[in-house]
Amino acid sequence: MQKEIIVHNDKKVTKTIKNDGSVSYSQKSVYLGIDSKTGKPVKTTITAKTLRALDRKIVTAKLDFEKYGSTRKEQVKITNFKDLAEVWFVSFETWASSENTLNRVQGYLSTYIIPRFGEYQPNKIEPSDIQIWVNELALNAQNSLNSGKNYSEKGKAKDFGAIIHKLSDIFDFGITNFGLKINPAKTVKIPPKPKANKKRIMILTDDNLSKWLNFLNVLEESRGNRRFKIICDTLLCSALRINELLALTINDLDFKNSEILVNKTLMWKRANKKLGIKGKVICKPTPKTDSSCRSVPVPLDTLNHLKEFHEEMNQYFKKNNLATSDLIFPTIYGNYMCDRNERVTLKKRLRDLDLPDYGFHIFRHTHASIMLNAGANWKELQVRMGHKSIATTMDIYAELAPKKKADAVNIFLNKIEELSS
Repeated sequence: MQKEIIVHNDKKVTKTIKNDGSVSYSQKSVYLGIDSKTGKPVKTTITAKTLRALDRKIVTAKLDFEKYGSTRKEQVKITNFKDLAEVWFVSFETWASSENTLNRVQGYLSTYIIPRFGEYQPNKIEPSDIQIWVNELALNAQNSLNSGKNYSEKGKAKDFGAIIHKLSDIFDFGITNFGLKINPAKTVKIPPKPKANKKRIMILTDDNLSKWLNFLNVLEESRGNRRFKIICDTLLCSALRINELLALTINDLDFKNSEILVNKTLMWKRANKKLGIKGKVICKPTPKTDSSCRSVPVPLDTLNHLKEFHEEMNQYFKKNNLATSDLIFPTIYGNYMCDRNERVTLKKRLRDLDLPDYGFHIFRHTHASIMLNAGANWKELQVRMGHKSIATTMDIYAELAPKKKADAVNIFLNKIEELSS
């Protein structure tokens, strides 16, 4: 590539000859005028393939600037509702502080909103279009609940109210930035959220728990099985959530007080195909809620097993000339571990033993049952579980304390007997 400075119309112009022989001309600091908004002079660089074309482009740029009176940012062209929703989400990403929120809203867009209204002209969407749609969503959600499945099928979730609120936010964004006149979602009536019959919390009964612990003790010796056993045992004795456990580092083990310090959690950051970004596990520097930040007393043997596995992994890294990690459960590359594979393993093993399958949360629920029936009070359990409100703890786990129910009856009868004697 060759460049030379020539003079054209008493101005310096850069002539560029590329390797393929093509020629272009560029004139820097072309004065357009005074910006009406800032009061500052505006200059720009104009490039063209010929000097005549350069002259034309300079004149056009000056006329264009005079017409608008100020510098103009690149305008985003909205051709349909999909374009508007995607531009809105780019802005929403700067407002949202949680990856979970971003994942959920991105799911609303890709699963519900864009498939339904993506090809519509934004100003052609009527309130009746949205009302008919949300009624369908409510019916689908109710039918999904009635089916008795643990999880709603894709497109049949019961949070359709939140979806309509986000749809309304997109229309408001269009009114503010793209000249839309009305928000048709504002007048839509959202049906009540369907309620399912409360299902009994699944736990491992004493017999089932004994069967499970015996199974773990006879697992074939391997690093994968050691990791699986430590994960299950730690969850059972601490009531941690699985992603709180997988986020732990060696610095979160307090051997002096025999406690695990919970102050973060792992989460899945969704992929973005348009930007070429793959989904990955990231660490959220705060747990699920403020109350989830806690210190959980556990047996000292549990801490020792966690430390031993951490040392085992770092020995593996050193042997393979890899950087060591503070993580207790890293991948073989030292990254955060996704719980997906362990969940599959757990599901298979519970099924093989004919035990109830409720994912890793079954150990959390079993822990709560053991604590309550051993005499732990509700406040103690609330703190241990990391719940924001004691009402949450009582609402979830009251049915897990049948012994306490029987005690309540006995207390009443004893008092009546005392007063009657």
